[in-house]
Amino acid sequence: MECQICHNYQYQFCCANCLRERLRVYNDELKQITQVKQRNVEKSNKFLTGSLRKYQMCLAEKQNKDQKLNKLGIEISKKKEEIVRNRQEIDILRRNLQTRRQILQESFTYFKKFKFDQKPLIIRDTENTKEKWRHVHQVLTHSRKVLIGELLSLFDLKEVPDPSSSSPTNNEDDCEYMIAGMTLPKKTDYFICPDEKIKIDETNAAVGHVIHMVGLIAHYLGVKLPFILVSKGSKSYAKDSMPGIFIGKKPLSLDKHNSEVFTVGMAMLNYDIAYLCHTQGVDIPFHKVTNTLRNLYHCCRAPNLGRSGHLTAMNRIFDRSFGLDFEQLLRLMFRRSGNDIKDGILRNNIPGATIPDYFEEDFEDDNGNDSENWVICDNLDR
Repeated sequence: MECQICHNYQYQFCCANCLRERLRVYNDELKQITQVKQRNVEKSNKFLTGSLRKYQMCLAEKQNKDQKLNKLGIEISKKKEEIVRNRQEIDILRRNLQTRRQILQESFTYFKKFKFDQKPLIIRDTENTKEKWRHVHQVLTHSRKVLIGELLSLFDLKEVPDPSSSSPTNNEDDCEYMIAGMTLPKKTDYFICPDEKIKIDETNAAVGHVIHMVGLIAHYLGVKLPFILVSKGSKSYAKDSMPGIFIGKKPLSLDKHNSEVFTVGMAMLNYDIAYLCHTQGVDIPFHKVTNTLRNLYHCCRAPNLGRSGHLTAMNRIFDRSFGLDFEQLLRLMFRRSGNDIKDGILRNNIPGATIPDYFEEDFEDDNGNDSENWVICDNLDR
């Protein structure tokens, strides 16, 4: 092909004929290349869809499993190292256990030998301690006796012959008891009748001294009384403190209008005195429980005075159990005063009143105030 323009290297231009010829050659070559490519693609597909494909998949799976095996090998190595460390710790613990067992055995042997050698010393120390306790208890008992003896002298509680008795013999029943020069009625007759009046002031003064003295004795002996006694002059009262007994407050000051409830209060006071005698080993017959001053006197002169109490280490009293029935005592006091109880009903001065009525009634002072400054003996149940 002779073309002056196409062969001109100074100006790169092609003529139309040259372009057509080149396009034809290019298309022929492209067609051949496409055919070759198509044959290669068909060969490749045929190769991949055959046994070679399965081989490649197996090879890929093998590579994945090899990676997993490598990871498991690393974890196994770590576990082996951990097992080695645990075995070392177990060996250390075994050695420590063996050492402690040996120490324990040596300690047991030493203790057994020490116990055998020191047994006489321990027994001797125990006996010495008990002897000291006994000595302290004897000193405490003596101190209590001295204090209560001083109370007898201070309150002038004494036994005197009964001037109204005509018996020449010195019988206990023919004696009366005085506190601070005053006495209490023997028959507990606190019911005021128009033709026979009791000396109210003397009775209240004597009862006040008895309350004060009982409180001090209970404090010295460390005895918790069944009924709480509160001394407030004309507003003195007794109240229950034991479970199962619901009496409330009953006055311990007599006037013209409270003879019956005052008798209940005196029954509570006599019950406390009888309980004091019981704790100190003094046996009070039931028919003499109402003799207030007599029982208090014999409690202060008890042979075993001061040995027992709720607060002592030796001969300790652990409860307030007492065989005396309060309701029977109350019946006895009303019977002694000439106001007998028949079928639960009081005759004479209190018609229609029953024993349970006194357990339900409550005594309140006039002002509703129980905290005056001049309280002599409050809350004996400490």
